[in-house]
Amino acid sequence: MSKLLPDVEKLDHKIAVDTGSPNIEVPNEAVTYESGWKSVQYLSAKAFNTQFGKEDFSGELKEFSKVWELLKEGEKLVAMLYTFRSCSQALKDVQTTADTPHEIKMEIYHTEFKIFSPEIQKLVNLMNFHEKAVDMFRNLIVSLTQAERKKEVHSQLKLDLIVKLLDLLIKLDKLKDMKSNLVNDFARYKRALALIGNELGNKKELEASVFALQSFLCNAQHPHGLIIWSAKKKLEDVPDAIEVICMLLGHCREALEKRRYLCPDEKHMLHRVIVYLMYILDAEKDNSRGINAFKERRATFVMGLFKQAPVIPLFGDMQIQIKYDLDRCQNWTVQSREQIDDTSDRVRRNYMIDNMKRQKIRADYSAYVSKFCTLINSIRAIRSTPNFSEKIKMPLCAKTYHTVLEGLHLISEWNRAIRMQSAYKCAHPLDEKEYKSKGGQGGKGHEYERVVRYAYNQNELSTLVDVIGMLKGLGSLLQKSETIFIDLCWRYIHDVMQHFVHAMLTRPMRKAFKAHRSQVLRIMQTMREICADNIPGAEMTDDYKQVKKEILEIEYKFPNRFTPPTVDQVVLMRRMMNFICSERAEGNKGGFFNKRDLKKEWQEEWLKIYDDSYFFQYVLNFKDSLRQSMDLSFLWYREFYLNMTKQPQFPIDMSMPWILTKFVIQGVQMKENIFYPMEIYNDAAEVALSYLDQRYLFDEIEAEVNLTFDQLLVYLSKEIFKYFKTLAGSILLDHEYAAAYDRFKAGTLRVPVSRYSTLMSQQTVRLLGRVVNLQVLLAQHILESFRKNVSGIVSKFTSGPLSNACETKSFLDNARLAHLLASKHLPLDSFDTILKEMDGRVSLMQGCGKMAAHVAEELNGDILPNWTFCSGTRRFVPSVTSYAEKHTRDIVRVKLPKHYWYGAGYHSPNSQLQAGFKKYFGAEHLHALLDILDIADVPYILNEILSFIERNIGESLMPSMEKVQQVLQKAPIPLPKAYMGPALAYQGLINNNLVKAVQSWPALKSVFFQSLREIGNAFAFIHLIESVLNERNDSRFTQIAFYMAVRPHPPPARGHGDEPPLTPFLVDKKRNSPFYSVVSKTYEKLGGATLMQREIKANMDKAEKYMKSNVEQNASIFAATLRRVSGILETVEVFDGAEPANGVLDTHSGSDFAKVFSVAQFVFCTSPTQMKDGKEVRAGLEEHSILGDGFAWGGCVLVYLLGYSARFEMLDLCNHILNIAASDDTEMMTELGLTADQLRKLQAGKQGMNMASLKTLAMKQFMRNAKYSRSVNAFVFSTIRSYINVNPVNDLRFSPPKPT
Repeated sequence: MSKLLPDVEKLDHKIAVDTGSPNIEVPNEAVTYESGWKSVQYLSAKAFNTQFGKEDFSGELKEFSKVWELLKEGEKLVAMLYTFRSCSQALKDVQTTADTPHEIKMEIYHTEFKIFSPEIQKLVNLMNFHEKAVDMFRNLIVSLTQAERKKEVHSQLKLDLIVKLLDLLIKLDKLKDMKSNLVNDFARYKRALALIGNELGNKKELEASVFALQSFLCNAQHPHGLIIWSAKKKLEDVPDAIEVICMLLGHCREALEKRRYLCPDEKHMLHRVIVYLMYILDAEKDNSRGINAFKERRATFVMGLFKQAPVIPLFGDMQIQIKYDLDRCQNWTVQSREQIDDTSDRVRRNYMIDNMKRQKIRADYSAYVSKFCTLINSIRAIRSTPNFSEKIKMPLCAKTYHTVLEGLHLISEWNRAIRMQSAYKCAHPLDEKEYKSKGGQGGKGHEYERVVRYAYNQNELSTLVDVIGMLKGLGSLLQKSETIFIDLCWRYIHDVMQHFVHAMLTRPMRKAFKAHRSQVLRIMQTMREICADNIPGAEMTDDYKQVKKEILEIEYKFPNRFTPPTVDQVVLMRRMMNFICSERAEGNKGGFFNKRDLKKEWQEEWLKIYDDSYFFQYVLNFKDSLRQSMDLSFLWYREFYLNMTKQPQFPIDMSMPWILTKFVIQGVQMKENIFYPMEIYNDAAEVALSYLDQRYLFDEIEAEVNLTFDQLLVYLSKEIFKYFKTLAGSILLDHEYAAAYDRFKAGTLRVPVSRYSTLMSQQTVRLLGRVVNLQVLLAQHILESFRKNVSGIVSKFTSGPLSNACETKSFLDNARLAHLLASKHLPLDSFDTILKEMDGRVSLMQGCGKMAAHVAEELNGDILPNWTFCSGTRRFVPSVTSYAEKHTRDIVRVKLPKHYWYGAGYHSPNSQLQAGFKKYFGAEHLHALLDILDIADVPYILNEILSFIERNIGESLMPSMEKVQQVLQKAPIPLPKAYMGPALAYQGLINNNLVKAVQSWPALKSVFFQSLREIGNAFAFIHLIESVLNERNDSRFTQIAFYMAVRPHPPPARGHGDEPPLTPFLVDKKRNSPFYSVVSKTYEKLGGATLMQREIKANMDKAEKYMKSNVEQNASIFAATLRRVSGILETVEVFDGAEPANGVLDTHSGSDFAKVFSVAQFVFCTSPTQMKDGKEVRAGLEEHSILGDGFAWGGCVLVYLLGYSARFEMLDLCNHILNIAASDDTEMMTELGLTADQLRKLQAGKQGMNMASLKTLAMKQFMRNAKYSRSVNAFVFSTIRSYINVNPVNDLRFSPPKPT
């Protein structure tokens, strides 16, 4: 054994499994044990000779064991009565008629008899027990009468047992009266027995039991309180019973004043017993020997007690209201009843746990936890040293014992306060008006709603949750530390008893020896024999015979054992101590000729040890004491109200544990206390199985726990998800904007204080013996919320225009950040995985995601056909009107709470920020799309756009091009002469028959213009996305240049030319990356090995190769698109038109695309006007406001790719008019585009031109539009030239004639 003990100690102290997660629940023990202190058999007492004359202390214990057995049997009946569910309520009456066969009737009654027989047998057992218990109560009272008459010493344990027995009778009596369904079941049983009794062999016995049971259940004289009345009636013929009852009142009063109780119900038991002792003491009408209990001198204290505590908890959800229970007393008057005002503010404050009590409990809790943890740490420090048992001294053991006992007192006191508040709420339900004002709807079970669901306000719920959290938290701390301190408590109890029987008994024994008090001396010697733990060979048998001086010099030694005494040792020692040191003891009565057995100072020491030793039983039976102190099962049990309302069970919203749990979830604070209210279910389940012994109650609790835990997970995950979404919203929102918004709407932008870290780090919780992985379950629910969030974002994006891209990105940024914050506490799937799944990109067979398909569809169906592009702002905006068909979408209504988008309170400011981005589509939206989409989706979108361009060229542009060519081939369109000026040139062209023919073609704008616009918008979009990608590449290069040893060119030396370098940066192959240099030097200073440096270098080379490949990619999307379209155009001959007549260049006629686009652009620049009230006004929208710059982009790109850019720039009609206008800059030229000489020629000519007619609004608008179109054309041509070079169709050179 000596070899095995060190190994066991290693397992106990060295091996520890610590997950690092906090514990926010009361530990549940899978394996429990019960100490011998629970035994009340007193089996070892008969081994001791404790009979001294008429006193037989061991014989007393034998009688006490019978009382204990009776109490244990009565507790089972109390549990049976409280949990009794009526069979008659569940089993409806079977209606029989005269035609029903006799055999069927008999079968029905036999079945009923069989069903009700076990239930009636329980009632018979209750009846028999009540008779036995009343007789036992009478016998105990009788046993005290003679001793009380002589004012002798009573056994305190005996008085306590009488109090417990009377309390048991009170509970049985109240439960019997409460259960009205007992009579219903008995009536059904009685009826069945009457009909089938002849067929039963024991009919007479059954009828006799029925007769007796009927007088027990339905006593006409005493329909209520029959059991207590029976006990009172039994005492009428007992002489001096009044003295014993008054003595019991004094005993209860003394216990209350000295606080001689610990478990929560023990104080309430004393209150209940005092009430019914007054009832027993008060005289009946026909009892001439009775007294007026309320005028008895020894009972005057009870009225003050009743006024202070008029409501007493009884059992479960039952309570006693004193002023009503004493109505059965003969001398309880109306005036006495009115003195007890249980609705006064003073009484209410005594019952309610207000803020002042809460603060006191909090202060006591904090002070005690600090003291207890300091003590436990000091014990652990001592235990960690070798031979620690020798270093543990008596002061440390005493401190440990008193600290543990103080903790039990605190927990019981808090539990008692909760019981009193709950009992007061049940005794004073809400009135009808207040009930309805709080949302009560009435109906079945509304009586329970008035005392539970709507009885507590928010402050009371907060206080109750806080107190429960402190109660359970302190109990958990004591329970987890039991193995550390319990043996020190045992050592203290052992040493106190040994010090008493060794040292403190010697001088009283010497005094008794000298005074020839043989009985007292023998009792003291017996105390030593029973309790002394002597060192072998050092027994002190005759020490008391020495002189006083020698006795004072004796150094008493005894073994320092960590072993508790037995229950018999403590009980016998206390009984004999009380027999000697009590004021009623014969040796302490004193007198003129009598000497006291104990000196005054000795008696005080004895009484102190006697009072302190009363609590030994609670510490020695620590597990059961702590369980009773922490038991809050009464907050769930509702059997009284179920019986009263005749309901099988109440909804979960009426369950107090769920009400408290829901309050914690929906509140801001005390999130770490969320599982302490759930511990009420564990308490209720423990009581259901261990005390009430009812499996169906456990099943009901289990069903409610399942529902409650599911609701808890839903509510908790919802609140945690909302918190992280709100936190992400506060982080992402611009702080300056947030500050300004908060000044505008104060208090709206608030992030609640995080109280969820402790909950999320709690890996497992235990409910009803089941271990539940809370972290995984929370992760599942919150992950589902993120999936729902991302799915809603994707659905909202795919059912709206592309201008929502920035808003969608902000949604995803918020969700991504919230997911990142939550992932630090919970095991969640990656956000990219969630996004891919919701976007439909999880299958290899899927070509692209939902969002990429939506982007391509929106571009081809809405942006490119219906939106106008502005080259200056690089934005697409919706057209006022459009030639294309209106784009339709499948509208999906996404119904999600507001906090799913930006968090609670942050939806409005973010929506206002994103509202501006919804009015256009530009570079910001492309940045957002590139962040939203996968990089593999970009080629798919570009391919869809190229297909869109090809379809437009082949299906729309080419057929409409042929129509325009047919018109232009009929006759030439001569360029106006320069001397005519721009105004006449414009008039000449606008009045040209061919131009009019082209302009009047119905499909010109809706087909030809629209085709060019769509093609141009497509090229503009590709160029825009190329610019955005370049910006992102530049930003990425700036970030990685430091790690790649890339550096800018040094400044050129003096005297050298300013030729630009061939590359924008230098890559030094021989120079290491600055990052690697810093890391390697740091490792060298820290003494790092070169192996670590080589690994870092290898990883950096891999990263550099990857990053460099990205940086050095020079491929251009826009150039590739141009080359692909150019290849398409090479296969199409319709764009080239007819050959020039001179074989070189036709300046007036022609049908190639350059000429067609020139005429089309001339028509495009014209502005429709009309005369209204003698003034020229606009007659409609200009083409530019409808088509935008996409028209110019489409035409110029095709002109350039066909090789007609030079010819177009030279012979374009609009350019020609603008060139004419640019030849002079006089004021008249500014207004009309004519020089002074041209004006004179025109005025002198035969035309007779009206000068005012040239100053038209249409002309001015045309000039403005033409100038803008030329600038756009120049921008497009220069842009294309920077990407691709195209050889002109004809390589023409013009030179002056050679001199002859």
